[in-house]
Amino acid sequence: MRTIDLILLLNDFKKNNRIFVEIDNQRLAVVDLEVIDDEIILKTSNKLHGLKNWEFLLLLNKKEYYEMPVFFNIKNSHRQLFGFRVANDCLLLG
Repeated sequence: MRTIDLILLLNDFKKNNRIFVEIDNQRLAVVDLEVIDDEIILKTSNKLHGLKNWEFLLLLNKKEYYEMPVFFNIKNSHRQLFGFRVANDCLLLG
């Protein structure tokens, strides 16, 4: 998924919803992002509180990021983000 597509989709949800990555029924909080080789890599943690939707959108909403694909870390590898779902006031990316 491109960054601009993710931004447009997330704009329709509550600003205080927390952002998580959902992997095999496990939720990892999105705590930051990093740009590597024209790709956005989401940093996750199972020990910290996740970013709220408005904080996440603030980090993503930079013109130079719009066409970059979004990835997240899984055990020292990257997996591309393809969508998300909503559950219990949380945005679960996957």
